[in-house]
Amino acid sequence: MPEVKPLHWVGRVHARVFKVPVIGERFVRTQSRLAAKLAFRLPVLGARKCASLHELRGEWLKFLGMAGIYPSISRETDTEFELELDACPYGFCREEEQGVCDACMDLDRAYVRLLGGEMEVVHSIPSGSPSCRFVIRLA
Repeated sequence: MPEVKPLHWVGRVHARVFKVPVIGERFVRTQSRLAAKLAFRLPVLGARKCASLHELRGEWLKFLGMAGIYPSISRETDTEFELELDACPYGFCREEEQGVCDACMDLDRAYVRLLGGEMEVVHSIPSGSPSCRFVIRLA
């Protein structure tokens, strides 16, 4: 039996909850945002609002690294940087998982916002792209 990564379990649970009529999507989005707020306040992370893009990049990569996620920086300018992942940490890869993928990404968007930035999902694996790409800017 293949090994299931820890965040794949979270993805499976979220995918099931997401399908619950009327409340599923709202629940996944709310839980994702709350998880971001909780993680931001955890003393072990030492997260703080960032004053520069360089600081923001460091804090975001530290957070992802603690979750075992190691994206590559595919592009960087004075105003933004782009990260790329070759595999979804939650295990989403099918077109029908686009909605739950986006709902789970509320965790990332909320955490980056707390750091003082904004994040845009440019491509995702469930939408048919070979990788996930995210652009992050200082807000």
